[in-house]
Amino acid sequence: MSNGSDKTSGSAPGSDRTLEIAIAAVTRLDVVVATHAGRSRGQAQAAIADGAVYVDGKRMLVPGAMVQPGQVVRVEPPAPAERRQIGGGGLEVIYRDARILVVAKPAGLPTQPPPRGGDALSLRVKKLLGPGAYLGEVHRLDRDASGLVVYGLDRDAAADLARQFRDHQAGRRYLALVRTVSGVAAQRIDEPLTEVGPGRMTTSATGAPACSEVTPLAVDLERQQALLEVVLRTGRSHQIRVHLAWAIGPIVGDGQYGDPDGPCPHGSTTRRIALHGAWLGLYHPETGKRISWVCPPPLDFWPDGVPWPAAAAWLDSAPTGPQRRPAELQPAT
Repeated sequence: MSNGSDKTSGSAPGSDRTLEIAIAAVTRLDVVVATHAGRSRGQAQAAIADGAVYVDGKRMLVPGAMVQPGQVVRVEPPAPAERRQIGGGGLEVIYRDARILVVAKPAGLPTQPPPRGGDALSLRVKKLLGPGAYLGEVHRLDRDASGLVVYGLDRDAAADLARQFRDHQAGRRYLALVRTVSGVAAQRIDEPLTEVGPGRMTTSATGAPACSEVTPLAVDLERQQALLEVVLRTGRSHQIRVHLAWAIGPIVGDGQYGDPDGPCPHGSTTRRIALHGAWLGLYHPETGKRISWVCPPPLDFWPDGVPWPAAAAWLDSAPTGPQRRPAELQPAT
């Protein structure tokens, strides 16, 4: 039972503002949330599972976790109803073994829960893996994009994957549909990026270095759209979106960076931008073998729900890379 000497700050229980509780005695987390946030035990457990509860600033997803004297529990207000379950709530598994898991993220679903909690790819993966399972998150996709995401299923595998992404041994290739009134040339976009507000980036000579390589796959001048392959050489936030808007034209559906039809293009009911992580390649943490996966864009990526033939041809010819990690790229032991 929660100790009555816990100190609560913030808004009154049941309000729609953040609540902070200073813990005075060892207590179950769900009991703390239920007692101080004016919720039932079931509602408290749901809030924790949704990612809306933090202990000492870190998100805690285990309702039965014991919090200790001196710790601070933060409870965010409930997520909006439309964020609690996005789409059908399912999970598409592309590959799974004992060390790694590859899944396909749908558009509109954040990789991690927002501060107030709600549906997220990581929560669906944790539900699949079961209580107590380790989940190593090593990269992300923008909420309104779709595509492949890999996780490490133990600490060593996650560290190896993170190292591969940092050192550009792991590769990602994206398909993007952009607005354009002319043909598009293959190009390398070297343009630094800087943050100009929460969740918004722009080009800037004083920003962090950012490099994207663009290859045109098809152009439809009647629709004034072009299908592009984009390869990241750096991994800045919103890098593809800003670089394409700056050098070629905005991604279809990306109202934040200039598309007038965003965020639900061509009559789609799905909130998305036409950006899809279609190819992922890496060295397996255990075997050292190079493995890769391709994932066709979902139908909501395309105007009128009709895929362009150029995308199928690109997917059929997607590179696989060397079959085994070179000795000089082996992780240090």
